[in-house]
Amino acid sequence: MKRAPTYADRVIDAAALVMVLGGIGLFAFARNALTGIGDGTRLMPAGLSAVAVADLQVAQSTMGLWMVGLGVLVGIVAAVRHRLRG
Repeated sequence: MKRAPTYADRVIDAAALVMVLGGIGLFAFARNALTGIGDGTRLMPAGLSAVAVADLQVAQSTMGLWMVGLGVLVGIVAAVRHRLRG
């Protein structure tokens, strides 16, 4: 008989899901901003060049990808942990 998931199991699964969804959202936001900069439709903040804003958006995009990767890794570790315990 399989053991029921514990509260800790559910928290780990939820954390992995939040990391993946947050990373996807951050990546999508940054890529949308980069597209706007490339098209010339995005307004630049006063005192900042397009290059500075693009650098920020590239960094946000990269951080989003790292968050997705970390969320997937946490999910895989949680799945292995579930398999070994149950």
